[in-house]
Amino acid sequence: MAVYMVSQREARSLRPNMTAGLIFVIGIVVVLIGQLVLNMILTQDAYQLRSLKIEKRDLATQVQILQEEVDSLASPQNLADAANRLGMVANPASVLLDIESDKVYGKPKPADPATAAVASGNLVANSAMGTVSEFSAATVASAEVSAGVETEQSSEPVVTLQAGEIPASPTR
Repeated sequence: MAVYMVSQREARSLRPNMTAGLIFVIGIVVVLIGQLVLNMILTQDAYQLRSLKIEKRDLATQVQILQEEVDSLASPQNLADAANRLGMVANPASVLLDIESDKVYGKPKPADPATAAVASGNLVANSAMGTVSEFSAATVASAEVSAGVETEQSSEPVVTLQAGEIPASPTR
């Protein structure tokens, strides 16, 4: 290793420039601030993504609840109640139509509301039904129903849904 003697003027020219050091330090500070801002944006997006996932889960739950209500209202029991409320009666004299041969099998006759069977609200116990159509008792009271074997009340237990429990079948 050799030591050289230089003049003061030459020593100043060999010394690092203050502006170059200042630019280097400012560059490092700008990079660190940029990284901090980027991390803050990513964190904010992560919170927004989480809230959107929670909202999606809640909306999926609402869709499932609404679908179960629609399925419940589309049950044969509720459809019969809705038809009765609209004044429709069941026709016991049903016929079959054969479109290919243009034949009618059976003897068609119009349904008579006076002799038609009266529908009643939800005869079969169904604990899975969340929504039940409203059945007007006035339509049942207006029809004449004679007491007989068909109208006798059964003493079978009704299946009821207990909160948090699976309903037991009355047939076991």
